[in-house]
Amino acid sequence: MPPINRGYGGGKRQREAERDRKKKEKQERLRRNRSMRGQNNEVPDSLEPAEQLPEVKLEDVVIGVAAQPRRNTIGPVKLFVGGLSWNTSSDDLRAAFSRFGPIQEATVIMDRTTGRSRGFGFVSFENAAEAAEAVKTMNGAELDGRTLKVNNAESR
Repeated sequence: MPPINRGYGGGKRQREAERDRKKKEKQERLRRNRSMRGQNNEVPDSLEPAEQLPEVKLEDVVIGVAAQPRRNTIGPVKLFVGGLSWNTSSDDLRAAFSRFGPIQEATVIMDRTTGRSRGFGFVSFENAAEAAEAVKTMNGAELDGRTLKVNNAESR
Protein backbone atom coordinates (compact mmCIF):
# COMPACT_ATOMS: atom_id res chain seq x y z
CA MET A 1 0.00 0.00 0.00
CA PRO A 2 1.54 3.42 -1.01
CA PRO A 3 2.01 6.17 1.61
CA ILE A 4 -0.71 8.79 1.90
CA ASN A 5 0.33 12.33 0.89
CA ARG A 6 -1.23 14.77 3.35
CA GLY A 7 -0.09 17.99 1.65
CA TYR A 8 3.16 18.48 3.51
CA GLY A 9 6.61 17.14 2.93
CA GLY A 10 8.40 15.26 5.66
CA GLY A 11 7.46 14.43 9.14
CA LYS A 12 8.25 15.29 12.69
CA ARG A 13 11.98 14.48 12.40
CA GLN A 14 12.38 16.73 9.38
CA ARG A 15 10.63 19.65 11.15
CA GLU A 16 12.84 19.18 14.22
CA ALA A 17 15.98 19.10 12.03
CA GLU A 18 14.89 22.33 10.29
CA ARG A 19 14.23 24.00 13.64
CA ASP A 20 17.67 22.95 14.95
CA ARG A 21 19.35 24.28 11.77
CA LYS A 22 17.66 27.68 12.17
CA LYS A 23 18.63 27.80 15.84
CA LYS A 24 22.31 27.14 15.00
CA GLU A 25 22.24 29.84 12.28
CA LYS A 26 20.85 32.34 14.77
CA GLN A 27 23.50 31.46 17.36
CA GLU A 28 26.21 31.91 14.71
CA ARG A 29 24.83 35.35 13.75
CA LEU A 30 24.74 36.41 17.38
CA ARG A 31 28.33 35.21 17.93
CA ARG A 32 29.50 37.09 14.81
CA ASN A 33 27.73 40.30 15.89
CA ARG A 34 29.19 40.11 19.39
CA SER A 35 32.70 39.63 18.07
CA MET A 36 32.27 42.61 15.70
CA ARG A 37 31.00 44.71 18.60
CA GLY A 38 34.17 43.83 20.56
CA GLN A 39 36.37 45.07 17.70
CA ASN A 40 35.79 48.83 17.90
CA ASN A 41 38.19 49.59 15.03
CA GLU A 42 36.54 47.44 12.39
CA VAL A 43 33.17 48.51 11.07
CA PRO A 44 31.46 46.20 8.60
CA ASP A 45 30.80 47.62 5.13
CA SER A 46 27.04 47.48 5.57
CA LEU A 47 27.07 49.58 8.74
CA GLU A 48 28.06 53.23 8.98
CA PRO A 49 29.33 54.83 12.19
CA ALA A 50 26.59 56.29 14.36
CA GLU A 51 26.20 60.06 14.34
CA GLN A 52 27.59 61.68 17.48
CA LEU A 53 24.87 63.45 19.44
CA PRO A 54 25.67 66.42 21.67
CA GLU A 55 25.94 65.72 25.37
CA VAL A 56 22.92 66.87 27.38
CA LYS A 57 23.47 67.93 30.97
CA LEU A 58 20.82 67.41 33.58
CA GLU A 59 20.84 71.14 34.39
CA ASP A 60 19.82 71.91 30.78
CA VAL A 61 16.73 69.71 30.88
CA VAL A 62 13.48 71.64 31.29
CA ILE A 63 10.42 69.73 32.39
CA GLY A 64 7.25 71.53 31.38
CA VAL A 65 3.56 71.03 31.75
CA ALA A 66 1.75 69.50 28.80
CA ALA A 67 0.51 72.17 26.44
CA GLN A 68 -3.06 73.26 26.99
CA PRO A 69 -5.33 73.29 23.98
CA ARG A 70 -5.23 76.68 22.29
CA ARG A 71 -7.98 78.98 23.36
CA ASN A 72 -9.79 81.29 21.02
CA THR A 73 -8.11 84.71 21.25
CA ILE A 74 -9.92 86.37 18.34
CA GLY A 75 -13.63 86.58 17.79
CA PRO A 76 -16.52 85.33 19.92
CA VAL A 77 -15.81 83.18 22.97
CA LYS A 78 -18.43 80.98 24.59
CA LEU A 79 -18.38 80.47 28.36
CA PHE A 80 -20.02 77.70 30.37
CA VAL A 81 -21.83 78.90 33.50
CA GLY A 82 -22.74 76.16 35.97
CA GLY A 83 -24.40 76.17 39.37
CA LEU A 84 -27.28 78.42 38.37
CA SER A 85 -30.40 78.69 40.46
CA TRP A 86 -33.59 77.28 38.94
CA ASN A 87 -35.02 80.79 39.15
CA THR A 88 -32.24 82.38 37.06
CA SER A 89 -33.41 83.40 33.58
CA SER A 90 -31.43 84.17 30.44
CA ASP A 91 -32.05 87.90 31.08
CA ASP A 92 -30.60 87.58 34.60
CA LEU A 93 -27.56 85.82 33.18
CA ARG A 94 -27.09 88.54 30.55
CA ALA A 95 -27.38 91.26 33.20
CA ALA A 96 -24.79 89.58 35.46
CA PHE A 97 -22.20 89.23 32.67
CA SER A 98 -22.89 92.40 30.65
CA ARG A 99 -20.61 94.49 32.89
CA PHE A 100 -17.58 92.79 31.31
CA GLY A 101 -18.40 93.83 27.74
CA PRO A 102 -20.75 93.25 24.81
CA ILE A 103 -22.51 89.88 24.89
CA GLN A 104 -23.65 88.12 21.75
CA GLU A 105 -25.83 85.57 23.51
CA ALA A 106 -26.80 84.50 27.03
CA THR A 107 -28.82 81.32 27.38
CA VAL A 108 -30.00 79.27 30.34
CA ILE A 109 -30.57 75.66 29.30
CA MET A 110 -34.09 74.47 30.11
CA ASP A 111 -35.35 70.94 30.74
CA ARG A 112 -37.66 69.83 27.91
CA THR A 113 -40.11 67.93 30.06
CA THR A 114 -40.46 70.19 33.11
CA GLY A 115 -39.64 73.55 31.49
CA ARG A 116 -37.44 74.35 34.49
CA SER A 117 -33.77 75.44 34.33
CA ARG A 118 -31.24 72.59 34.25
CA GLY A 119 -28.84 74.68 36.37
CA PHE A 120 -26.37 75.74 33.69
CA GLY A 121 -26.12 78.07 30.74
CA PHE A 122 -23.82 79.68 28.20
CA VAL A 123 -22.66 83.25 27.63
CA SER A 124 -20.96 84.31 24.38
CA PHE A 125 -18.70 87.36 24.42
CA GLU A 126 -17.58 89.24 21.32
CA ASN A 127 -14.06 89.77 22.69
CA ALA A 128 -11.76 87.08 24.13
CA ALA A 129 -10.13 89.45 26.64
CA GLU A 130 -13.52 90.39 28.10
CA ALA A 131 -14.46 86.71 28.32
CA ALA A 132 -11.22 85.93 30.18
CA GLU A 133 -11.93 88.75 32.64
CA ALA A 134 -15.47 87.41 33.17
CA VAL A 135 -14.15 83.91 33.90
CA LYS A 136 -11.62 85.27 36.39
CA THR A 137 -14.17 87.44 38.22
CA MET A 138 -17.35 85.35 38.05
CA ASN A 139 -15.90 81.88 38.76
CA GLY A 140 -16.80 81.33 42.43
CA ALA A 141 -19.06 84.42 42.61
CA GLU A 142 -22.67 84.25 43.78
CA LEU A 143 -25.77 84.77 41.64
CA ASP A 144 -29.27 84.31 43.07
CA GLY A 145 -27.81 82.70 46.19
CA ARG A 146 -25.77 80.05 44.28
CA THR A 147 -22.01 79.85 43.71
CA LEU A 148 -21.19 79.90 40.00
CA LYS A 149 -18.68 77.79 38.14
CA VAL A 150 -17.53 79.65 35.02
CA ASN A 151 -15.02 78.43 32.42
CA ASN A 152 -14.50 78.29 28.68
CA ALA A 153 -17.08 76.06 27.00
CA GLU A 154 -15.70 72.94 25.37
CA SER A 155 -17.00 71.91 21.99
CA ARG A 156 -18.62 68.47 21.78
